[in-house]
Amino acid sequence: MVKSPHANVVKRPDYHASGKIYHQVFVMDPAPVRGIVSPMISLGYPSDKFDLCDGERHFACTVPLRARSCPPLLNAIYTASARHLSRIKKYYHGNQIHYGGKVLPDLTPETAIHYHNECIAHLVSLSDHSREAQDENLLAAAVILRFYEEVDMPSIDEDTESALKGIQIFLDVQAPSAVAGFGLRHAAYWIALRQEIITAFSKQRPFRLPLDPCEPYRSFEPADDYVWADRLVIHCADVLQYCFGSDEEGVPRDSHQSSSTGILQTIPATDMRIARYNELILFETLWTELGPPSFKPIYTREPDRTRGEVFPELWYLNNCHVAGLQFFELARILLIVYNPKLPRLGPSQRTAMRSVDQKVRSIVLRLCGMALSNQHSPPGFVTASVAVGMCGDRFTDRLEQEALLEFLTKLGEEHAYPVFSTQESLKGAWGWDGYDGME
Repeated sequence: MVKSPHANVVKRPDYHASGKIYHQVFVMDPAPVRGIVSPMISLGYPSDKFDLCDGERHFACTVPLRARSCPPLLNAIYTASARHLSRIKKYYHGNQIHYGGKVLPDLTPETAIHYHNECIAHLVSLSDHSREAQDENLLAAAVILRFYEEVDMPSIDEDTESALKGIQIFLDVQAPSAVAGFGLRHAAYWIALRQEIITAFSKQRPFRLPLDPCEPYRSFEPADDYVWADRLVIHCADVLQYCFGSDEEGVPRDSHQSSSTGILQTIPATDMRIARYNELILFETLWTELGPPSFKPIYTREPDRTRGEVFPELWYLNNCHVAGLQFFELARILLIVYNPKLPRLGPSQRTAMRSVDQKVRSIVLRLCGMALSNQHSPPGFVTASVAVGMCGDRFTDRLEQEALLEFLTKLGEEHAYPVFSTQESLKGAWGWDGYDGME
């Protein structure tokens, strides 16, 4: 029997923006790994990438247990784990991957693609059923898949964002109960929000997940530190909406609803934008005054330039402090750059732009310092790298430029994050000798 030349070419199920399903040819689909490899892959599941603001660590503790009876969730874990194990240099001995004292000869980078396709296909088959759309396990699976897509951009179409579209389908149904409740659904919602912030910031595109259910979090009432961290995440999402818009904006930009009369009034768009900007700046002021002292670093040290240091040291007690404050710093970058009051022309324009660049550079260095000082929180490297990628062109000091490249190299080598294109873009922007930015 002659094997079809298309036998190993799979149709990759994907979500259309409308929520409908379409298929596209993807990649060669390898056979699943067997024997001891599958359970060893599951042990390599990088749960520390998810449980930043969750004291109960649902993605470390609950998700693996649920996965034993939920095939899409299990395949999502296999996807993330296989990708993680197959891209970290320290796990390689020669051409084979070693993990947990075992040799995993059948585990390759293509293994993750197989499990990714299996998980997507399963989610597609369930997404049109209202009962399954309420399943928090499927939402968690979509969140894990999005992590895979974020760290595997060189291998897949960077504009596809199929896991995001899957998340949207489940969140359209689950968002209200996710925000108000507890447990895995609640944890998955906040992870999805943080993922969306990273993507929207790096692509400078509208925010695509619903924020209306988060209204109870827009408060400065006393709360635990995990809630405070979530408030900082929501603030960053609000700032992104201000800068780039939202896919679900219902009120025209030149309209404003009076808080006293409830009447929709027509207000010049510029005035409305400045008013909204002032509200977001007010959050910064209130955070400084009312934020809990537990978010202050337990140790700080400015860099010693005579020793070649450029990043400050900032130690924090908990991952949620690092995560919340890093998103707060991303929001600060956006508010500095998108300040509607900046002069566009005239003698003061150049001075204002120099001030903007100086402030942004300071924040980027602080973000990198926070990541390096708190390596117990690996996602801090990703958050800082987004700022480096989007703002690194503003650096003119060679020592700082080299330090930023070294920071990205560390992220790539130790956390398997794609950094090459960012590094090359920065070299081109800096005009380094011998580099013309051409492929």
